[in-house]
Amino acid sequence: MFALALDLSPRRLAALEPSLSETELARAGRFRFDRDRGRYVAGRGQLRAILGRYLRRAPGGLRLDSGRFGKPALEAGSEDRIRFNLSRSADLGIVAIQLNEDLGVDVEQVRPFTDALAIAKRMFAAEEYQALSSLPETEQLEGFFRYWTRKEAVVKSVGRGLTHPLDGFVLSPDSGEERVVVERDGTPVARWLVPVPPPRADFVVALATGSLGPVRCWAWTEG
Repeated sequence: MFALALDLSPRRLAALEPSLSETELARAGRFRFDRDRGRYVAGRGQLRAILGRYLRRAPGGLRLDSGRFGKPALEAGSEDRIRFNLSRSADLGIVAIQLNEDLGVDVEQVRPFTDALAIAKRMFAAEEYQALSSLPETEQLEGFFRYWTRKEAVVKSVGRGLTHPLDGFVLSPDSGEERVVVERDGTPVARWLVPVPPPRADFVVALATGSLGPVRCWAWTEG
């Protein structure tokens, strides 16, 4: 797992842009603000650099496809063993890579907003909303983001993202290691939620995978 800085200098962004596909460049061009555009380029460019290092190939030569629900993957047949997932929040990105196993990762900056409990009531399972609303008020915001990152990591790991209802499975209030079963195309699929230390105190990170093993974490630096 790699932590990525997303607020890069214009020189570093210019060096990453040539590795992006036409589709990625077009999407980057649709961002209204330069900061958001730069963060997108930084995330996709560094993802390609990491994958290129693993595959010993030029980052710009990698073909990335999107699945039925938009999850990026290496083009079929190019390297079936490597699975990856990218998540971004504010100026931080997280890339998770594993061999032979689909996985999902999510990162969120813990930031104040007023309708966390209302969102939880609408989108989480009833047991999760009850556990969250019973926390002291000072702990509810971080509790919400811990639930959100863990649930999103799970649905990303089965390739569905938020098209999979978040109230379709129940997580414990504890953010420790946990096994959860979700449905993919009508078939039960087991996933493990693995605790991941956040690279910064104001963020939370969650990883979901089909098999347990040691999680190694690095900070990615270009060059």
